[in-house]
Amino acid sequence: MDGNYKHLFSPITIKGVEFKNRLEMAPTLAFMATPDGMATQDMIEYYRSFSRGGVAIVTVGDSAVNFAYGKNHEAQLNLGTDEVITSLNKVLEGITRYGATASIELNHGGNHTFVRGSSAYSASALPSGNEEYAAAMEGRLPIEVKEMTQDQISDVIQDYAKAAQRCMIAGFKMIMIHGAHGHLLSQFLSPLTNKRRDRWGGSLENRARFPIAVIDAIRQKCGPGLIIEYRTSLDEKDPNGLKTDDVIEFIKMIEDRIDIVQVSAGLLSVPELMHHIIQPYHLPHMYNVHYAELLKKNVKLPVTTVGSIMNLDNAEKILSEGHADFIAMARPFIADPEIIRKTALGKQEKIRPCIRCNWCTGPGFAFPVRCAVNPIAGRGVEYPTEEAISPARKKKKIVVVGGGPAGMQAALTAGKRGHDVILYEMKDHLGGMLEYACKLPFKKDMKAFLEWLIARTEESGATIKYNTEVTADTINQEKPDGLIIAVGAIPLIPNLPGIDRPHVHWAGDVDSGNVEVGKEVVVVGAGLMGVETALSLSLQGKKVSIMEMMGPDAVLMDSTWFNRNYLRLWMAEQEIELMTNIKMEAITDKGIRAIDRNFNWKDFPADTIVLAMGMEARKDKVNELRRLIPATEVSVIGDCYQPRNLFSAVHDGFNSVVEI
Repeated sequence: MDGNYKHLFSPITIKGVEFKNRLEMAPTLAFMATPDGMATQDMIEYYRSFSRGGVAIVTVGDSAVNFAYGKNHEAQLNLGTDEVITSLNKVLEGITRYGATASIELNHGGNHTFVRGSSAYSASALPSGNEEYAAAMEGRLPIEVKEMTQDQISDVIQDYAKAAQRCMIAGFKMIMIHGAHGHLLSQFLSPLTNKRRDRWGGSLENRARFPIAVIDAIRQKCGPGLIIEYRTSLDEKDPNGLKTDDVIEFIKMIEDRIDIVQVSAGLLSVPELMHHIIQPYHLPHMYNVHYAELLKKNVKLPVTTVGSIMNLDNAEKILSEGHADFIAMARPFIADPEIIRKTALGKQEKIRPCIRCNWCTGPGFAFPVRCAVNPIAGRGVEYPTEEAISPARKKKKIVVVGGGPAGMQAALTAGKRGHDVILYEMKDHLGGMLEYACKLPFKKDMKAFLEWLIARTEESGATIKYNTEVTADTINQEKPDGLIIAVGAIPLIPNLPGIDRPHVHWAGDVDSGNVEVGKEVVVVGAGLMGVETALSLSLQGKKVSIMEMMGPDAVLMDSTWFNRNYLRLWMAEQEIELMTNIKMEAITDKGIRAIDRNFNWKDFPADTIVLAMGMEARKDKVNELRRLIPATEVSVIGDCYQPRNLFSAVHDGFNSVVEI
């Protein structure tokens, strides 16, 4: 199959280092360092998994050059001390043992530095947009940002140089300098954040002086043999920020100082622009390739493209058309570290698809990386590979009740461990509620995962019994050694006057096209399902508003940070009215009767009311089944335990059987 990917598997040599293919594991926030910034065994295994899978470059993500005033999140590597060298070498050893080149991203947070009780420092005394947003949400003033003095600028330049030298001592032949996304180097380069009137601000040449000084200091300290990849946002996407012409001119200034340039876009410091860095599933694949194509026409350096390149067919297309020299991917490798090997062996159908839910970016900015669809991602100490999951010491009969994502994952994992698995599904097909989550046209990534999960379950060797509602008699007849209850949840439909009127529909039926929807719609519920249904209807030309009984903080709280920010922006673009702190009390022929937080009654006209008020666990069915065998041998998983999300379903399914 390599012949179909001749550009992708074509080696390239830079400064005596041969890269065996054109694929780079893009830097990610692993959140796996110790509190003092040393690498852990979890981190070592995390990065090793990508090298084992066949990638040519593995880039260790977002490592602080100075912990005292450059750290921008918890559990980050500390390159500001010699003590890190030993653990860095262990990370490198794990990466290079499979023939990959280890790289590491050097960074300084600047105005979004995260050091408790301390001011942040930047090109100018301007807080980041994220900090302003967080301060407003928490009811406090933004952390003070101070303009860097000449002495501080000189110190930080040397911080970068010393950090690069420590990486070299640890064995790294390559580093990445993070000059993108609104971190310190781009804070100096960008007119959005650099308002200085001295030699470090004003003209492009002056604003470029700091990043150029950093590169020169690294070269002076480390010599010409170190491979330097420079990461940039070719367009910050802010009207007052960096634009393509200036960034191209800057790259020309540093072209003879670096070896590779990686092209991204957007700003991490501005919530409304974060989707240009990490795209949610609502946006196209190969999102930023046109920026790499533009830069490649203007420089002689090898160019790396990054941003929603979701499979190796995407990658080969980009390379064959001459738009880039390297392909950086992260989320697809997290979802399936074996994507390269499976592709090379012609087993593309076995590749677990990434759904771009962005759970891997962290539900909180201190949690180790995890993946919604890959239950062993980030858990390499326990489970280095799927093949390394230990077979069961004793083969058991496992009955799984429910063919949704939790039940299917349980059946898959139990089968791989050698158990005799019987999977019961009440419908004539697998999928559960995930089937409804795939109906909207902008959820193709989710649909691909569902199709993959169903196919893997059907070929797993499990006995699948469709069209069967499991009862106590069923379990008593089967006499299983283990019982996994994954019967899911049903839509929450409140008992209100008018709820059974013909113009009231559940969001899942609306998304599926099973019901007719009028021109003026109120969606009740501002969670992910409600917002996405509202967006879909708005794209069809409907006038849509969303009613939420909780406050503004509750909107999209079941989504991830990156996706939530984009969906808020998209709602505003579609002019969807969002009404919070308003509770629906009755449905009339003309719309909704509701009450606000001040006990004022209001009427909202609508010819269709769509319910997206959450799910209700099928506890009656759970209670019917859970005491039929010893309680220690029963697991209740997925939405029937507690309605949550796909991450919880997949991880519940895996965890419930991985040690049986």
